[in-house]
Formats: sequence, C-alpha cells, structure tokens
Amino acid sequence: MGKEKVTTHQVWDNIYKIELPIPFPLKTTNVFFVEEPPRTLIDTGIKTESSFEALKEGLETIGFGLHAIERILITHGHIDHYGQAKTLSSLSGAPIYIHSKEYGKIRSIIHSLGFLKSILLRNGAPKALVDEAIYYIESFQVLADPLEEAFFLNDGDSIPFRSMTWRTIHCPGHSPGLICFYWPEKKILFTGDHLLKEVTPNPILNVSENTFPLRYPSLREYLASLEKIERMDISLLLPGHGEEIQDAKGLIQKVFVHHQERMDLVLTLLSKGEKTPFEIAMALFPDVPPSEIFLGISEAVGHLDILREKGSVRVKEKEGKDYYSLET
Repeated sequence: MGKEKVTTHQVWDNIYKIELPIPFPLKTTNVFFVEEPPRTLIDTGIKTESSFEALKEGLETIGFGLHAIERILITHGHIDHYGQAKTLSSLSGAPIYIHSKEYGKIRSIIHSLGFLKSILLRNGAPKALVDEAIYYIESFQVLADPLEEAFFLNDGDSIPFRSMTWRTIHCPGHSPGLICFYWPEKKILFTGDHLLKEVTPNPILNVSENTFPLRYPSLREYLASLEKIERMDISLLLPGHGEEIQDAKGLIQKVFVHHQERMDLVLTLLSKGEKTPFEIAMALFPDVPPSEIFLGISEAVGHLDILREKGSVRVKEKEGKDYYSLET
C-alpha cells in the first residue's frame, strides 16, 4: 500500500485544515491548526502511525513541527477527534481543553459498555448482534489514548489568542459535551461533528448517569443545539469531516427537514403494528452492517423519544424488551 497523500490547505489567513486518515466510512478527519500564538490544534485524529505522520507532514508543509503546538482543543470525545491528543500533548507540552462531560465519557467508556449492552438488548437487538457491536466499539479503543490531564471548557468560555478571542459554544446532541468554537469578528464556527456538509450527524445513544430512561436524549438535544446555532451570525462553518460550509442556515434547515421526514416514516412503520427500536432501525437502514447497528438504533430511539414526548407513541415492556406503538 502506497503512502497516503496528505491534504493541507489554508481556510483563513492564519488557519489551516489538515485531513488525517481514519479507518471509517468518512475516510478522513479534519484537524485545524491556528498559527497565531498560542498556536492551537483543533482535534487530533486517531492514534495510528498514518494519522501521526499525516499530521506531522501537514504541519511541515506550512513551516511548523509538532513541537509548535501550544494548545489542543477537542470538540468531542470520539476517537477520531481526540485519539492522539495525549501523544501530541506529551511531545509538545500543549495543554488539552475539552468539555467535562466528554472527559468523563472518555474515562468511563470501557466501564459503560456492559450498561450499553443491556440498553441495546432492551431495545430489541439480538444478543449475537449486540455482542458484535460491543466488540466493535471495544476493539477500536486502541485507536485512542485515555486523557489523564485536561482543562475543561464550558458554554460561553473565552479562548484567547494574541489578537483575537474565540468563544466556546456547547452543542450537545451528537455527543453530550460536544463544543464548537466561534470567532465572532469573522463569523467563523468550528463545528466538530455538529454540522457536516454531506452527512447528517447521528445523535448517538449515550448512557446517562442514573436517571430513567438511563440514556441521554441525544436527538432532542441535537435539534435544540441546531436552533441555537441557527440564531448565530455565521458566514463560514469549518466541520470535522468534509468540506467547508458557507450557507449555515440553509444546511440547518435541510437537517430539520430530514429529521421531520424520518419521524413521519417512523410513524408510518408503527401504523403497521408495534415494533422494537431495533425493528424500526432495520426498516430505516436495511443494509446497515452489524458494526453500525448501534448507530441505527441510536437514530430510531432518538425519534421515538421525541414522538413519545409529543404524545404520538407509547411504549410498553414485554419480556425485557421495549415495544412502541401509536398512541390511540
């Protein structure tokens, strides 16, 4: 296999995007390097030799080495965004900044897998498929080092540079502690996975702390976060995957329409009889591979939770599984 071509380009006067390879369908993760002191890296890619070398080469093409990184900002705690943060911090001495909810999620991921397994089973997934999904999630943890030391960012916190100040925007949904970074003067927003040009981000099923229904209302929170972003004055979105986005409000409207159409489809499926979230996920995504069934169930559960809050559907438990039906 030949060496992968590293794509680096300038997205603003002092900001560069470097695309790093990942072994997932999206193929690459965007990380951003801000050359103004304190020189800052937004997200890090996964912990692999190819990702490390791609970042090193990308920085070298603009005249910097890894030691030039003075601060690391993490949008959220998925391995393709924080995987090599610890390595880079150790090399450069750069402090890591992340939302506290993401830090906690990263620290507890292995311990929460058993709890997640029980939730998937309750939502109707067959045990063999659940075991495969959990194995898939667990096996990819080697692509990220756990974060031992980090500073926390909350909604509204300032991120100072020599001649500019950004603002932290908490956008829960895709992940409970996802944060975007906003440069008000230039109306630029770094979105992580909150908004992507060609893909509708999946509000992923997360285990919540100790409250019923023992999971985080990801889709409801995601849509609320979109409304929050829609009210902002934005001229350019810099996402964690894919191309830059100039029409923020247009994209947000497309996402709203997408989820409304998906909720209508869920209601149509339930009009034919009660179903588990797993059965709905399989109807929505018939070709989904076993490794991604977790994402399909996340999508189904998110829409069902909203429909239940609206009084459109009801749920009952039978033999340890949740079955949803239309409210009569």
